[in-house]
Order: sequence, then structure tokens, then C-alpha cells
Amino acid sequence: MKTVLKILAGVIVLAVVAIVGWRYYQIHRARQAGLLTENIGHDGNVWKADFTARIPAPEQTVFTAIRDVEKMHNDQVKAVRVVSQSGNKKTVDMDIAGPGGQTITTELEFEYLPDQNKIAYHTVDNPLLDTQAVYQLGDEGASTFIDYHETTHLLQSFPVPDGVIKQVIRGIFIAQLETLKRTLNIKTADETPSRDDEP
Repeated sequence: MKTVLKILAGVIVLAVVAIVGWRYYQIHRARQAGLLTENIGHDGNVWKADFTARIPAPEQTVFTAIRDVEKMHNDQVKAVRVVSQSGNKKTVDMDIAGPGGQTITTELEFEYLPDQNKIAYHTVDNPLLDTQAVYQLGDEGASTFIDYHETTHLLQSFPVPDGVIKQVIRGIFIAQLETLKRTLNIKTADETPSRDDEP
């Protein structure tokens, strides 16, 4: 009996260490990407997400990088195809990594408002979800403050825990920040090679 308890205690300790390690990795990844604050919650099938972030690049450069959404590819956003473009609006088909390893293809319409430092988008005729989101960019000279708000109404229930949906929403935003930094060739101190690593 004592052996079983010791094994069980060991398994519990390993599980706790794994969870703490994963959470530490997520926090480190978010900080590296430039995430400052996040708040994700839901009321029934309506999910709201608020994020703030800082990207070390001028506002116009960040605006242009977000505007060129079709160049975005990362772990969460698999592919983006331009469907139509007219004036300050662009419609794209986006393949997103969804819960359980499934790929969700959604059509999004973007509206670019450079005079207001704002980019808004919403889903178009999606049978699974209805999303409305806004990037509000703040010019800080050499850096850009991003204030992002998203509301997603799930039109069908997903047989997954709330934590999985929350992680998908968070993961997509962090992946967007990482892609922005990669597009703008921004490296953090953790990503620059040390003198010992140089040939």
C-alpha cells in the first residue's frame, strides 16, 4: 500500500511540475512576443478577449504589417488567401488551427482606418462563429502600443473545455504578435545570438 501511495504521489508531483513548466513556457512566449495584458472570458457562447501589447517598431510600419494579413503564416494561422480588395477593405480566407488539431477556414473582412490608427475585422457568413475585432494602434515613436478587443459568438457548441477555447483565442493573438515581429525583423535579447554562439 505504501508503494502505491509513493507512486501516486510521484505521478502527482510530475503532473504539477509539467503544468507549471508549460505555464512558465506560455508566459515566457507571451512576454517575448510583446504581450502586456490579457483578459479572456465568456458569458454563455459569447467570448470576449482584450489584449494589450507593445511592438518595438513605428506605428506606420506595424499598421502596414497588419494590413498585409495575407503574408501571415504561423503555427495558428496556416494560410491566408485574398478573396477581394477594394478601397480600404479587404476580404480574405484564413485557415486557423482549431480545437483538437482541426483546421477551421473562415472568411474575414478587414477595414483599414489609417487616420484613426485602427484596423477592424469581422467574420463573413461563418456557420460556426461570428467574430468582430479591432486593433487600435498607439504611436509611441520608436514603438507601437496595440490595444486589441475581440468578441466571438460561438454559433455551435464545441465539445471541448472552456480552457481549450481560451487557449486557441490567446494562441492566435500571440502568434499574430510573433508573426509581426518576424515580418519586421525584430529580435528580443533572448533571440539574439551571444558572442559565444557566433563563428
